[in-house]
Amino acid sequence: MAIMNKTAPLIKIDDLSASIKNDDQTLFPLQGVSFSIERNTRMALVGESGSGKSLTASAILGLLPAGSRITRGNILMGSRDLASFSEKEFQKIRGKEISIVFQNPRASLNPVRTVGSQISEVLRVHEKIRRKECDEKAISLLESLGIPDPVKRAQDYPHQYSGGMAQRAALAMAMACQPALLIADEPTSGLDATLQQQVLDLLTKQVEEQKASMLLITHDISVVGSTCEEVAVMYGGRIMEVGPTELVLRQPVNPYTEKLI
Repeated sequence: MAIMNKTAPLIKIDDLSASIKNDDQTLFPLQGVSFSIERNTRMALVGESGSGKSLTASAILGLLPAGSRITRGNILMGSRDLASFSEKEFQKIRGKEISIVFQNPRASLNPVRTVGSQISEVLRVHEKIRRKECDEKAISLLESLGIPDPVKRAQDYPHQYSGGMAQRAALAMAMACQPALLIADEPTSGLDATLQQQVLDLLTKQVEEQKASMLLITHDISVVGSTCEEVAVMYGGRIMEVGPTELVLRQPVNPYTEKLI
């Protein structure tokens, strides 16, 4: 990883705009998005469905959907502008410096390969260490995330895991190479309050232990207060408000933030 100024943010998104071609029309789902993610900080990106949250995350990871492109702006990670990266360049940092866990944990797991082999492969690709060492580290990661009998469960396939265990396995794969940034895209959507808190606690524990940052993408502002230090509120492809979570929740300056609260 490149050596960066300690006072500089981990990621700085500046005036980011994007377009999507849809049949015979062009849509502009991101319009001048600007915010920063500091080091060792948990930040939430909050807004209703269709506001541009997940598309912003996709841009950071170089995973924009077909027909879409960045039309303006920068995504700075130190001296590198991710907005101008090729797919080959993204492959070097995706999973190593920036990782993601999805709303459906099985979306990031290959159904025809064992869970352990998938975590091991991430390590082999990015860390260049021996297969045996990768396999052992994969088992250790599963154990650290509370998977019972990790030696045996590493040989199981994703369909043999419960939803909660699949979420832990997906997180193990995302955090295997100790990325600087974990993006969690709607990880609590559809869960009851108890399970929501368990998932949020698990995410928080992992990023704190690895001294990483987290970008939590959610439409539910009620989960933000106990999880993230910073929050950016998004609507219609624009950032409405950004600041310390406690201050934004207590004294919102934008009417849309008030509505969400």
